[in-house]
Amino acid sequence: MKKWIIPLVVIVIAVIVYFNLRMNKEEVIEVQTAVVKRHTVEEKVSASGRIKPVMQVDISANVAGEIVQMNVKDGQKVHKGQILAELDKVRYEAAVTSAEATYSSTKAAFEKAKKDLQRAQALFESGNLSQADLDQTLTEYERVQGNLAQAESNLKQAEDNLAKTTIVSPLDGTIIQVRKEAGEIALGSQFQADIIMVVADLAKMEVEVDVNENDVVRVFLGDSVDIEIDAIPDTSFKGIVTDIANLAQSTGIGTQTAVTYFTVLVKMLEIPNQMRPGMSATVEILTDKVENAIAVPIQSVTVRPANMVFTGEKEDSLSSGIPSLGKRKGDEMIEVVFRVDQDTVKAVPVTIGLSSQDLFQITSGIEEGDEIVIGNHKALSRDLQTGMYIRKNTVQPAF
Repeated sequence: MKKWIIPLVVIVIAVIVYFNLRMNKEEVIEVQTAVVKRHTVEEKVSASGRIKPVMQVDISANVAGEIVQMNVKDGQKVHKGQILAELDKVRYEAAVTSAEATYSSTKAAFEKAKKDLQRAQALFESGNLSQADLDQTLTEYERVQGNLAQAESNLKQAEDNLAKTTIVSPLDGTIIQVRKEAGEIALGSQFQADIIMVVADLAKMEVEVDVNENDVVRVFLGDSVDIEIDAIPDTSFKGIVTDIANLAQSTGIGTQTAVTYFTVLVKMLEIPNQMRPGMSATVEILTDKVENAIAVPIQSVTVRPANMVFTGEKEDSLSSGIPSLGKRKGDEMIEVVFRVDQDTVKAVPVTIGLSSQDLFQITSGIEEGDEIVIGNHKALSRDLQTGMYIRKNTVQPAF
């Protein structure tokens, strides 16, 4: 009886082990894998905004009057000092004529008062004029002198107003908007501009974008920028950061959708002929770059509880039948990559450096040439654990 009990026990144990292994083998997860290699990783900040000229001037009248002549049209190129429009001059010319007449008569009165003062001083010195009479003559001279200064000021103002009826371009550029036509009235307010037209230098353009407060701290003057214009698809243009606002702007204050951002100006180094001021654009600001870095696809990095991540060697697990655990850290979640070990996987904690649109730089945890799981999403985000069997339904070359 005892002779066959021991062989029977061995057979039973062998059967149990066989079926356990078979059951484990049946719990196979299909994944896609790839071989790790080195890349150039570029970290960028994205933002949207509109294109505008670096130099743009709203042309308005400083004096009120009817526009009697409009010398330019929308899209016309102009040079500095060129006459753009003329206002009605009649009343301003009349004001100059009146001011000139007043100035002339006041100047004549001043010359007479000056001579009278000179004579009075001579008579006073010879003892033929009292001090009171001299003081009276001096007072009259000073009064007429003040009148002359006022008349001169009025003449200059009248001449300035007349000059302002001729509107000239303050820069070399292009008329990008005409808001009034001949026959309309220019209000001429100095406190609220009544814009007649807009002139801009289209040879120098920039993109004004709003950058989130969390991203703006990584942006610096001189950063290189890629610019995409919505109206010109499949083409990017180069730019450079030239200004970063010091004061934040906010929208939706007091609500859950509140956003704080900073205005950033990007000078365009390339200006296509099809571009127009006001077009929508998206920029990608290069904030950091590392070459020859070990990098993996973003989707290959996932998280697992620290106390469940297997950090021992695979052969230790198989020999003992008990997986070795890393240092227990409670429920803390850590970033891992699943490295392929023949037909199983191992969760490897990794340290992430820079991140681009599709890659993470890995500074520790895996090496060039390692084979890792890059998909599917369900397996990476939830199913995979250290020691699980996998089946490669797609094996990618080094990405």
